[in-house]
Amino acid sequence: MSTIRRFFDRNVTVRRLRTVSGDRKAFQATATVEGHVQDLGGAARQRLGIVEDRAWEAWFDLDADVEEGDEITDNRGTVYHVREVTRKDYGANQHLEVILAEPNA
Repeated sequence: MSTIRRFFDRNVTVRRLRTVSGDRKAFQATATVEGHVQDLGGAARQRLGIVEDRAWEAWFDLDADVEEGDEITDNRGTVYHVREVTRKDYGANQHLEVILAEPNA
């Protein structure tokens, strides 16, 4: 049986905000995971209320350590902010569905 994993074509680094010392915080790498990232269409962006940012949709293994608020950097150096994580833990294609935002420069 074929699963969604056959589409995973990118390694990304997940970074999470952690306390460095005292009140100082910084994003630190927590994991490298394999997944797929693609542009989120205009209609889907409008439904989600994403107006000022470029938006992306990504899929990762169900056990990937990705949380809302994380930063993801792909192998091209693009940095995305994790806006939403949805667990799809039923059926043959179990995975995380993640909405990413890339702020406009």
